[in-house]
Amino acid sequence: MFKGIKSLKEFIYGKGLRLNLIEIILEKMVLAPMVATAEKPNSGVLPMESTPFGKTYKEWSEEWWKWILSIPSDRNPLSDDGSGEFCAEGQSGKVWFLAGSWVGTEELKCEVPAGKALFFPIINTECSKIEGYGKTEQDFCSSAKSQMDTITETKVTVDGKELKCYRVESKLFVFKLPSDNVLEEFDYIIPDFRGTRSSPTVSDGYWIMLAPLSKGKHVVCIYDKVEGVMPDGSDFETEMTYNLDVHP
Repeated sequence: MFKGIKSLKEFIYGKGLRLNLIEIILEKMVLAPMVATAEKPNSGVLPMESTPFGKTYKEWSEEWWKWILSIPSDRNPLSDDGSGEFCAEGQSGKVWFLAGSWVGTEELKCEVPAGKALFFPIINTECSKIEGYGKTEQDFCSSAKSQMDTITETKVTVDGKELKCYRVESKLFVFKLPSDNVLEEFDYIIPDFRGTRSSPTVSDGYWIMLAPLSKGKHVVCIYDKVEGVMPDGSDFETEMTYNLDVHP
């Protein structure tokens, strides 16, 4: 499924891993310190311990999932053909999300308003009740963690400079779905919960929050790998390129 590219979650649990560079894509920051630290090793990335715009990385990861799952499938950024047509769907506030794709390897375009922090996943997943991952927060956490524990390599670069991402496990939260939603479109919801429009869930994954980029063109590349997980013993790899146009 997904244009012939099978996902990691499909091999682990018989389902598809959300690759949102997002299994994409951005929410968490303290502006002033980052603007002045261009020479630091992870310059431009808001620290894991910071609370950009009043939210932690964990809370931003929850907001990202609420955002992406709330958008109808016919205009969901995860279904973008690479043109960037749906990049702005549901976006608001000081933080702009990058969605990534259901496909493991792709090149995407996105226009981003100047002054927006960017929050996005390198690779991530969520495990919910309506997808059959149990009934309790512990059940969801265990499933999500076991998937992310298989990741052996992650890499993210911005304009050719490699940056460090952070692994983030969310708390229990609830997402809401429109009638035309991506989970049902790709048959992730188990039969007992078909037609259900909300569910408790937990997210786990690797994320990054960037301070606002300068106006102009920027390239964000992400890569991840799981060794030996494919049926033939080969590695599972995803590689995404975001071509961003930051404009006034």
